[in-house]
Amino acid sequence: MDYDNRTKKGLESMASKITGASFSIAEETRIRFVALKVKDLQAMVDFYSQIAGLDLLKRSEQLAYLGTRQNQEVLVTLHKISGHKAKKPTAGLEHMAILLPDRDTLGSALQHMLDNGIVINGLYENAYSQTFIIHDPEGNGVEFAYDKSASQWRTPNAIDWKKEKTVKADQEAILKHQNGKYNSAPAGVSIGHVQFRVNDLADTARFYEKGLGFAVNDDADPKQLFLAAGDYHHHIGINLTDDDTLAKPAWDTYGLDYVNFVLPNEAAMDLLRTNLDAQGFKDYEYNGQFHYLQVTDPNGINLWFALA
Repeated sequence: MDYDNRTKKGLESMASKITGASFSIAEETRIRFVALKVKDLQAMVDFYSQIAGLDLLKRSEQLAYLGTRQNQEVLVTLHKISGHKAKKPTAGLEHMAILLPDRDTLGSALQHMLDNGIVINGLYENAYSQTFIIHDPEGNGVEFAYDKSASQWRTPNAIDWKKEKTVKADQEAILKHQNGKYNSAPAGVSIGHVQFRVNDLADTARFYEKGLGFAVNDDADPKQLFLAAGDYHHHIGINLTDDDTLAKPAWDTYGLDYVNFVLPNEAAMDLLRTNLDAQGFKDYEYNGQFHYLQVTDPNGINLWFALA
């Protein structure tokens, strides 16, 4: 038996043991960036650089990459397409969360939004974070968040997810904590999570939990689920909307293009592929040369997995 076959057999054996109980995606898995399809590239670049505070790292006539200049980390990509706005409610991105390093930066960011006349669509707090939400010029939700001390929620059983609730936060309380002007996002900023609006909660949850191996952390709300890799509170939120007939997004509609997740190594990628096969989710594309996997969830939402 050659090396490739032995490796495959070993992975299948390992995956069968894992999937026999419960396969878990590598705990180091995180979101690298969110890719959007846009109509007005300049307006979107202006928003994500001047309002959201991301650095413009690279730009062409059709594409823009924004993130943090300190480590050249891309967090948002914008692709100008000749498309159209969805004519009816569509499954897809509810919001992406720009995760800030501390409470003071959150306060400065909120002050920056108010100074620039940005409409705040909600301020929220729960056991693990404090957040506010705005929308970009094309309607994509952008949440700004900071995580409370990990000791408050990472300790086993620190949060009773069955009783956990998100409540409205006090704007003035957030604004009390600031660390100067929010001119650009500081080092350490990342995409903390994404929230998707979906058609079928159970079907979607099966894909993310059984197929991809994310763990369900919070299922107390019958219309919402939170899933995570490792011991994070959540990397993915999925929720139902008042409209239970959401259309799948078309390739030429503006909005979410895909979410890029990063896996720690090739072994984690191989186990993910093997588990997808074992669970019957075989409709994915894998590029061995560039080490990335593309898969579409039951709602037509595209996900890419790459290596760190």
